[in-house]
Amino acid sequence: MTKKVTLGSKATSKTIRRSLVALLIAGSSFGVGAASLTGNVAFTSDYLFRGISQTDEGPAVQGGFTLSGESGFYLSGWGSNIKFGEGSMELDILAGWTGALNNSWNVDVGVMQYRYPKGDNAVDEFNFYEGYAKFFYDSWALGVAYSPDYFGAGVEDYYYLSADYKYSLVENIALDLHFGYNVFEDEAEFETFLAAGPVDSDTYIDWSIGFSTEVLGAGVSLKYADTDIDGSADCNLCDGRAVLTLSKTF
Repeated sequence: MTKKVTLGSKATSKTIRRSLVALLIAGSSFGVGAASLTGNVAFTSDYLFRGISQTDEGPAVQGGFTLSGESGFYLSGWGSNIKFGEGSMELDILAGWTGALNNSWNVDVGVMQYRYPKGDNAVDEFNFYEGYAKFFYDSWALGVAYSPDYFGAGVEDYYYLSADYKYSLVENIALDLHFGYNVFEDEAEFETFLAAGPVDSDTYIDWSIGFSTEVLGAGVSLKYADTDIDGSADCNLCDGRAVLTLSKTF
């Protein structure tokens, strides 16, 4: 297979880290009086990240907070239990900006770091940075993300394209559709990422279909999620499953 042209992982990784610092500085410029703090907690029967279980098909308790300014800048932190490697926790740090592009489109752009306390080391190299942009139009959310040094040692350039659609069926009940396209630099890096194989491609698809509602002020969602990885690799954490999630924002 022909190797793809890359963007220069080391230089781009430094750029993403510098962007995160710049956003943190910009975010800190909104005054305390102009800032608002929101939070969220959730329980899910299986923590799926881009279609792959992060809890060995077990449940997860999750929560986070967001500090937002009137200018649109925000700082966020989010955590969840996980079950892989030597660690037992994922902690994400985000800095970004959200606002209107015009009367129809809104955007959310930023940089985040995925951290795995006690789970990251010179051998595994779990921690990574990622730049992202999401565009919102009506009931659609279109996303793109890029990491120059993705999850795991020996995994470099990675791209993620996503599309989400929410359709109101009846009052307080919505149909939720998701499609994601994961792109690795080559088959070898994809196989390294999975720690399973063999694979016959350098990409994979994740998708889900589900329903969401609100009961007594809490969000309730039930979805079926799957990937197309099973067709090319032996990955028990990548197969289809139903996931129930209860959430609360405050």
